[in-house]
Amino acid sequence: MDEKMDQPMSLDEKIQRGQSDAGNYFRYMLEFVGFTQDDGRTIRQAALVIEKHIPSIVADFYANLLRYPPTRKHFLFPDGSLNEDYLQKRMLHLTNFWRRTASGEYDDDYARYVDYVGRAHTSHGADPNIYIAERYVIGQVGFMQHAITRALSRELHEFDPELENRAIRAWNMVMMVILEMLARAYETEHVAEGPSGTLKVDWERMRQYAVDMYELGLGMNRPSGVEEVYIAKENEIPEGDRRLIEVNGLSLGVFHHKGQWYAVRNHCLHAGGPVATGSLVGDTLICPWHGYRYNLMDGKLLADPSIHLDMYPVELRDGEVYALIPIHTPRPAAPQIDAAEPEPAPTAPVAVSASAQSNEFLLAEVPAGRKKKVYVDGREVAVFNVAGQYYATQNNCTHTGGPLNEGTLEGQKITCPWHGSCFNVTTGEVQRGPATQRLVTYRVVVEGDKGRVIPNQ
Repeated sequence: MDEKMDQPMSLDEKIQRGQSDAGNYFRYMLEFVGFTQDDGRTIRQAALVIEKHIPSIVADFYANLLRYPPTRKHFLFPDGSLNEDYLQKRMLHLTNFWRRTASGEYDDDYARYVDYVGRAHTSHGADPNIYIAERYVIGQVGFMQHAITRALSRELHEFDPELENRAIRAWNMVMMVILEMLARAYETEHVAEGPSGTLKVDWERMRQYAVDMYELGLGMNRPSGVEEVYIAKENEIPEGDRRLIEVNGLSLGVFHHKGQWYAVRNHCLHAGGPVATGSLVGDTLICPWHGYRYNLMDGKLLADPSIHLDMYPVELRDGEVYALIPIHTPRPAAPQIDAAEPEPAPTAPVAVSASAQSNEFLLAEVPAGRKKKVYVDGREVAVFNVAGQYYATQNNCTHTGGPLNEGTLEGQKITCPWHGSCFNVTTGEVQRGPATQRLVTYRVVVEGDKGRVIPNQ
């Protein structure tokens, strides 16, 4: 075993670990199982068959994960409701991964990505809070192998049985190597676990999500229009600086970098982290949550260039900076996903009066256990509902400014999503570092169906 395994590793080491040998190891294992250039050509020849079935395969894959409590829990909010945004992100990653695998080309970038995914499921991945027992990784690779075999047989059996046999053989060998790449990351980690039963899942909703993510990956989700958003005066964002703004619920990071302007959605493809607040090293933007790395110029994920951050055109006019944001027509909502215990019914959207102040919020928007960001005298403030009582603190963690409204609220404790500092939202006191300074707190007044945060004097 690598001697470094016994030593604590930095986040950067966790991200980079294993990448140097991933390509050679993947090719070695392909050769070991008997995979040849002819097998690669066969996979490319049958690629359109797999493309046709990817939405169904991805829908089945995640429906299966959601049926079992040990794997479903990773897609839930702290209150037990389904984190649909995160689910769709994972679907987009998987969709692009299988489209890439169907190309039959397995270069170093591909192998490094598989290696990274394997480590991401273990306790020595970038996020120690995410651990998927090896048995489930093995099970899901087998699940995918069966789904791909079924798709090839369904489309080719009557028309080209010879290609069917060759394609199934080639895919089986690739899946063996993918499984080995994922499993080797576990090393000696094994966690005992007993059966836990299954849950109900709405397959039609999974199917719709998978189709949406497949179309998104192909660039088929065309905007119906463009909204022009004022960012700042040009001299207010000097070279090497950035500006974060929020418009209609969309958080943007606008960068002035090497004489050019770039606007990215402040939403990491992995788990929705505030990527635009991360470090910029050369041309590489690093998400502060789990270290995912992107090329700022094109938004591409370095570990998997087939996917990228949402980016928006930037225009300079008369010394002012504008971003052009596409307008998409929302798809009608799908039915609610079933669960073993009924999930809380979503709160019906309520139109906010145009006269509402930035320091006000509707009580229906912040049910028990939830939080919301408002503004008080231009400052970001987080409002928390603790067992029906409302509390407010500054929104930025006192350590390095992490957004507390995106953290985890458990009782009176809010955990910063960046570095794990914990605070008591009723008093602002630090409960766990690395933060050492308490939060500024604010008084909340409730009147009817509305709450208001009172500015401090």
